[in-house]
Amino acid sequence: MVVRESNSGPGTRDLRIDFFRGIALYMIIVDHIPNDPLNRFTYARLGLSDAAEIFVFLSGVSCGIVFYRLLLRQGFNGFIKAITKRAFLIYVYYLVASIVTIAIIAASRDILTIPANQQAFIDLHEAPFSAILSAIRLTSPPELPGILVLYLELTLLAIPAFLLFPENGYKTALVCSGVIWALSQSYPNILPHLADHSYFNPLAWQFLFCIGMFIGTTYTNDTKPLEGIQTKNWVIIAWSIVLIELGYRLALAVFAKLHVDVDWLTLSDPTLHHMKENLSALRLLHFLSIAFLVAIYIKRDNPVLSWPGAGAIIKSGRSSLQVFCMGAIFAVLLNLFVAVERPLVFERLVIDGAAIFLIGLTATLLMRARLDRREARARELTREPRTV
Repeated sequence: MVVRESNSGPGTRDLRIDFFRGIALYMIIVDHIPNDPLNRFTYARLGLSDAAEIFVFLSGVSCGIVFYRLLLRQGFNGFIKAITKRAFLIYVYYLVASIVTIAIIAASRDILTIPANQQAFIDLHEAPFSAILSAIRLTSPPELPGILVLYLELTLLAIPAFLLFPENGYKTALVCSGVIWALSQSYPNILPHLADHSYFNPLAWQFLFCIGMFIGTTYTNDTKPLEGIQTKNWVIIAWSIVLIELGYRLALAVFAKLHVDVDWLTLSDPTLHHMKENLSALRLLHFLSIAFLVAIYIKRDNPVLSWPGAGAIIKSGRSSLQVFCMGAIFAVLLNLFVAVERPLVFERLVIDGAAIFLIGLTATLLMRARLDRREARARELTREPRTV
């Protein structure tokens, strides 16, 4: 499952986008399973940001590339048609994942006894039928599929608001997006959330998505947005932010092992929740520093992108919507299994590996089917018309 297409030269697909988005999807799964042995090695251990920032940012980059080029080729009508189709597809997948998740959780309640301390992602906020109706109305979706409500809002609002900005003033659009983010830090509830108990304030998270879209538009314009800031000073600043937050996480871990009381240094769960929900400056700066360093040190022709297994990860990133929904369902199943069976570490690693393999295999099959359809359409277009 090695990707064999080129990843260099103008106009070619940047495989780094799909690669890191695929990794983020797998990390999202294990990060939502309590005490999973793999989540000790996920991106969230590096600082205060986690895989959610990776996925939202890279989704913005991908949307910036795709919809900006579509707007140039097909104009306003084609652009709006594509946005509407994409939003409908997100809603359908969100609804299917939500209904399946609700059905699994509801069925398990009749046959399993789930410990109260392990019900974070396998709990319903209301009766099953009411939960389905709430999911349809986008008001109270299950925890994991409910994240797609944010993407629905970003698709319908952030993409048009950014790309249809007058006279292609995308720098001005990005500044406006940043102002909205800044307001959300002081007034997080200035607008009601579409979905309750959400981990994401759309007014805050749209900024990271728009930063990604700004980067994405440069792929068509052949500009280099990092060219002016790839200086020694900016690199030092980025490394300083990364190392400070990493040092903070390591210090907490060491003090905990030594049984040293550092409650004054520890951020409470409500504080961490608030920081994630509203994309605090600490989280945003940490992620942007990481992304900046990755863009500098990992080039488009990096050999990592052709390692064994990288192809499946890249294909997972390309089928991100389907893989995310599948991962959300797997996360619920794994949460149930761990809560009831309490498997050993080795058993959990085997189960994690099986889930990752199945998701990677599914992504590969989806990509193959997509290529087959594309080839079939190409044959139809090149077929000579029949003579009468």
